[in-house]
Amino acid sequence: MSLPIVLVSGWAMPATIMEPLAEALDGDGRASIVQLPGLVWERGKKYDWKQLMNYLDMHLLETPVILVGWSLGGTLASIYASQNPDKVAGLVTLGCNPCFVRNSDWSEAMLPQTFESFYAGMQEDSVATVDQFSLLCSMGNTNRKEVLKTLQSAISRDADLESTILLQLLQLLGASDVRSQLSDIRCPVIHCFGKDDALVPSDTGSRIEKDYPGHKVLMMDGGHCFFLDQSSGAIRQVADQVNRLCNRS
Repeated sequence: MSLPIVLVSGWAMPATIMEPLAEALDGDGRASIVQLPGLVWERGKKYDWKQLMNYLDMHLLETPVILVGWSLGGTLASIYASQNPDKVAGLVTLGCNPCFVRNSDWSEAMLPQTFESFYAGMQEDSVATVDQFSLLCSMGNTNRKEVLKTLQSAISRDADLESTILLQLLQLLGASDVRSQLSDIRCPVIHCFGKDDALVPSDTGSRIEKDYPGHKVLMMDGGHCFFLDQSSGAIRQVADQVNRLCNRS
């Protein structure tokens, strides 16, 4: 059978970022995209993982689905899959670290001081910091300039970014630890990483292979937005993996 696909975007990035991947997937209209709060927001709303789970659940019009989550979207998708085994038939994470920030027993992650500096930047100037994030996302791709232009043009420079919600989501990401949730997932899981990701260390993939032998890990050419790289073939590789999950009997 062919299953519906739901793509979940990452922190501070609009749903349009995932459209090239949606177009690369086989089938007409099977792929829908869920945009995380932040650029489209409800003022005064406070978000935690439970609310984000409910937010995602509202967008799953039919189940079971193949969930494909990028970065923070992958973290949310992992938590959702662990708690809703009847609704998720397959999980694909893109540039998603089980622990985004390094801790005492997970060294394959961002340094705490790097994250703290980025968080402080968001408090001081959210627009400039999101621009900086776009630059970091584009690094490592063979089509870096094209990806950076795509990322920056997708975010309106004149938009009144809801920095309060972006900070809430960033705080959730910084404290995230979904290792136990990954252990609970019973559907097929594929983790895709960019070899030159500026935000997720490349050795994260090796650690996941060691700790989760039942999960599949793929290392691809490119950075944090490797799935936007047409020239390297990464976008086709991701699409092929997702389609295999969709069409398995």
